[in-house]
Amino acid sequence: MLVVKKLNTDLSECQICGVPASHVHFGVLSCASCKIFFKRNAEFEQLTTWNLLQSDKSLLNSNQWTLLSNLIHSYDASKLLAIAQRLMNENNILQSVEMSNPILMEEFVKGAYETSGTYLRSNRDLLILSSENRSEFLRGAAEHVHCLSSIFVLNQSQLYIHQPFLNACRRLYGEQSVGMAHHVMKHIDPDVVLVKLALSLFAFSFSVLIFSPYVTMKQNNSSLIFHIQNTYAEVTWKYLIYKYGYYQAIIRFTNIIQCLLAATDTVSRSQNIEIHTNTMESLVEQTEISFILEDTESIDSNST
Repeated sequence: MLVVKKLNTDLSECQICGVPASHVHFGVLSCASCKIFFKRNAEFEQLTTWNLLQSDKSLLNSNQWTLLSNLIHSYDASKLLAIAQRLMNENNILQSVEMSNPILMEEFVKGAYETSGTYLRSNRDLLILSSENRSEFLRGAAEHVHCLSSIFVLNQSQLYIHQPFLNACRRLYGEQSVGMAHHVMKHIDPDVVLVKLALSLFAFSFSVLIFSPYVTMKQNNSSLIFHIQNTYAEVTWKYLIYKYGYYQAIIRFTNIIQCLLAATDTVSRSQNIEIHTNTMESLVEQTEISFILEDTESIDSNST
């Protein structure tokens, strides 16, 4: 049995011309004449869709896509985030004012330095620097990476809202350092890919004079560093345009600059914290040894 639904009399007007209507065509109440007109004159041509990936090929070439992927995967915060989650879980359960598990806190602090060292060793652009000045440059790169990456993890894990953790950080690094870390955190972009690109940019920020006013970088090394910086900046800018368009790209890139400036100030002031500087010197030494071993292996393989 066919059931025909009667139209509501309040809505029985053609939505196009206003005369009495008896048909619904493509979801629009319409009279017979309008229905026939639009049915006969309808265009069935498919609309051209805008392929973002295809359009992006004109911006990022294959080498830049490869570099983008390498920079994203060179920093792996998964282990550090897992430790942060364990810290949060314990504090949520016990509701303590102080750290209930100081060993776990030590594990987190140690992991932050180790993760920074792993990033430095995985960045192949550091290998092409001359060994003569690499040690001085590595100190700045390690400081920058450790600062920004640690704050990134705190922001991602929301560990910074837990009072026991903050109290432990104040005892280790001082009230001022904790406050400055909060300031940097305000500029951390929610886009994880963008933060990792910023991390690589920050690693090659040439600010070795923070650590020693007597460091001199040879001209060829300075030019090479600036070239790497420009390459990273170009990839970051093209990624921003690809994902967000020009307007948001400008806003987010400006925010990156503000973030790096705030982090540079934090790094500068952290040089007065003995426990930090001692650990950082050890990290740089281990990283440099790793690079020297790779240089030696490369020379041996080329000579055979």
